[in-house]
Amino acid sequence: NDTMRCLLMKGACFVLVLFFCFPFLQTSALSLSPKLAVVICPGFGNAVVDYVNPLGSPDGLQAALERRGVEVQIVPIQRYDWIRVAAGLFDIKFWQNQQLASGFAYGWYLKRTKDTIQQCDSDKILLVGHSAGGWLARAALGDEGNPKVVGLVTLGAPHLPPSDGINCATRGALKTTNLLYPGSFLKDISYVSVSSSSVTVGNQDQKDVDTSRVDEIYQQRGEGNAENVARINYEALVGRSDGVTGDGVIPVEIAHLDGAKQIFLNGAMHSINEAGTTLPASSWYGSESMIDQWFQVAMETISAKETI
Repeated sequence: NDTMRCLLMKGACFVLVLFFCFPFLQTSALSLSPKLAVVICPGFGNAVVDYVNPLGSPDGLQAALERRGVEVQIVPIQRYDWIRVAAGLFDIKFWQNQQLASGFAYGWYLKRTKDTIQQCDSDKILLVGHSAGGWLARAALGDEGNPKVVGLVTLGAPHLPPSDGINCATRGALKTTNLLYPGSFLKDISYVSVSSSSVTVGNQDQKDVDTSRVDEIYQQRGEGNAENVARINYEALVGRSDGVTGDGVIPVEIAHLDGAKQIFLNGAMHSINEAGTTLPASSWYGSESMIDQWFQVAMETISAKETI
């Protein structure tokens, strides 16, 4: 009987401990869970510095996102790394316009992206792919994704390859990525695609940004103005330019993914600099005035998916 009473008392004490301590343990577990981390995937020709100290400014996309309470890492790409794309010349599929993103030209980028994800301490990662970094991030996730990755935001990314008859600068890598992983391919993550209508060709009445500063440079170089530079970029990607709107480099019509939350900005230029110059852009996707228009939506989209 004494043994039984002793066991009952111990059991009662255990229940009381659980009753009073469980809320504390639960709170502690939540506080110890890793915060969301953002991994930035640089655009073609871009480097880490462009997102840390863009053109000498101390306030890049990294700092802006950190102010919003997230850890930020950047795939370690340097400007000179992009010469590696020339390795595609040794790939027979390069000449057939059928090369894979995992091939000689871009395979190194995919590996660094995967390595950065794996080395990140957080178990909850949002990929932010700028320009070509958007479709390359899709290729890096492949057909299985990564359990750490909960979302992908693309900023001014060309997601659709040029039409037949138009030379593709990726020599098929974008096309094969689209065929292998179309639209919002992975069902376990949230997709947000962001575009901007800062430059519309042939519409003199609509001008979302003041391009007078850079127009002087373009005129000196014989390129005319920002609209003419956009015309060249748009024609190279969609085969036409009149009436086409975009961020000065990427047309809106190829910057979105089927099934993604699609965000259309006004006034954001393609990158930290005016296209083809070292002149800082007055506003781009990573500017303080633009970030909340896509970052908050991404957070809400991820949260909504996690509650399903």
